[in-house]
Amino acid sequence: MNYKIKHAFYLTDPEALLSESYYRRLWLAVRNVDIPRRSWLEELADLMRDYDGTIYQDDGTVYEFPLIDDIFGDDFDMRWMGYYLLADDSGHGPRMKSRKIERLQLLDLYMQIKYPDIAKHFKD
Repeated sequence: MNYKIKHAFYLTDPEALLSESYYRRLWLAVRNVDIPRRSWLEELADLMRDYDGTIYQDDGTVYEFPLIDDIFGDDFDMRWMGYYLLADDSGHGPRMKSRKIERLQLLDLYMQIKYPDIAKHFKD
């Protein structure tokens, strides 16, 4: 897939990512994307390779995508993703809250780039 969109995006601040409402909205959106957990690694790697826009950090410096292996380490089976997507007993919220900020930021960027109409509501 090719993401030749000329938009600028900002990394979401870790504090905002971990806020109850933002975290839940991101989780719901990612959970509803029809990608099996094992395919997320390739999907995120493709995004980082093909995206041709600019992403900024909070301080205004340009964000350079890290190596996917640096973010997910040896979790090539994407077990973290499987755990991240699990719902609580009610089925309406995440079972647990991950503190893997770089992973959450990549998922957030994925949603901002691929599904901007959905991602714009994360901060509401």
